[in-house]
Amino acid sequence: MNNDAQPYYPVAGELITENAVFTLIPDGRAPQNTTLLFVHAHPDDESSATGATIAALTAAGATVDLLTMTRGEMGEVIDPALKHLEAEHPANTDRGRQLGQLRTRELKAALTELGVRDHLFLGQGPSALPGERTHYRDSGMSWGSDGRAAANPLAADDCLTHLPLKPQAEAVAATIRAIRPDVIVTYDADGGYGHPDHKRTHEVVMAALDLIAGTTAEPIAVWGIEGQPQETDTRQQAVIRGKIEGKREAMRAHATQITITGPTTFEYSNKVPQPINAVETYRKLQGQNITPPPTASATEEIAEAPGPINSIITASALGLISGFAGTMYHTQIWYISKGLWLPWGLALALLTVYFAATWAAIHTEKNWAATLVGAVAFLLTGTFAFAKGNSLLVYINPINPPGIVGTLWAFGILAVTALSIISASRYRQKNK
Repeated sequence: MNNDAQPYYPVAGELITENAVFTLIPDGRAPQNTTLLFVHAHPDDESSATGATIAALTAAGATVDLLTMTRGEMGEVIDPALKHLEAEHPANTDRGRQLGQLRTRELKAALTELGVRDHLFLGQGPSALPGERTHYRDSGMSWGSDGRAAANPLAADDCLTHLPLKPQAEAVAATIRAIRPDVIVTYDADGGYGHPDHKRTHEVVMAALDLIAGTTAEPIAVWGIEGQPQETDTRQQAVIRGKIEGKREAMRAHATQITITGPTTFEYSNKVPQPINAVETYRKLQGQNITPPPTASATEEIAEAPGPINSIITASALGLISGFAGTMYHTQIWYISKGLWLPWGLALALLTVYFAATWAAIHTEKNWAATLVGAVAFLLTGTFAFAKGNSLLVYINPINPPGIVGTLWAFGILAVTALSIISASRYRQKNK
């Protein structure tokens, strides 16, 4: 055991295969008619490992249930004021029981964010079998000298990994029979990053599936969360570009375990910076493959934004076009009556710059591209207004309608450019 080693966490999306699909839902089924059961080891795993997927599924109308194997009693606590709740803290006398209760409350808040329908711990509800345990303790873990997760030498005798697998599998099988999910999602054999409870959860689920094989309770498909991607892995891959907002807020609910450090970053108690990834990948463990989309490819799904040079050229061209076009028709005025006039040309000109700048920021994924569109349009307008003293293209002198609209056209460009940056930022955030 070496707790000073740099911990290893795989990053989803580093490898996307050519035959990847972009859904977990079997062919011919609508999300609204699909039930998925996620099986995780501890509170917070559902959010950090699959939160973007769950949020996307529930937003699409799918029904998502969650089975959690333990209550996370062996977790490390971030808040110094709650350190005494840690099972291995010198002042602790309840072996993490209160921490498990707190993490259960955190889990409930997280599931509200994700839109999960029902939740149970192993040993509860349909997984409660006569004469078997109603509570399984977190096994904990340590970091090996290679930075990989390893078994906890202090794991209790009543923890998940030290108790027999068969009763656990029978309890999960009973849960599957009761819920009848179309799809099950759990860990791959490596447990993601290797946590012993994650690996045991995979073993339990696969053993449970053996118990219901060939019955009406058998799911159509079973997916495993992809850990370290392998080029030689020929199993079908699913790539889910999910909802980062729901994932982030669900992770935030697990405050004893997770600190949200930015819109797309977080840390566990070990202070290792990690991304909040909206991309989550899975490998088929069992069941029917999904038909890949005929025209989409993995490359197209993750096409990169234009580089800086192309972005500069695109934004500059849009600035010249929108600035010139707006200048040509900004002075179109409808004189309704004496003293009453409507500058419809000005409104159209400003909308031209707004849409050009917004498109540039979204297409290039760079807010400075919108700024460049506005800057070029503004400089062009200034050239038209002041390059020649008798220029009539842009008349800036607010003493009459043409002078008023000329002034508003020139300085309005700056305002609509700022609005375009706000609009583009909100669009990208919504569609992450």
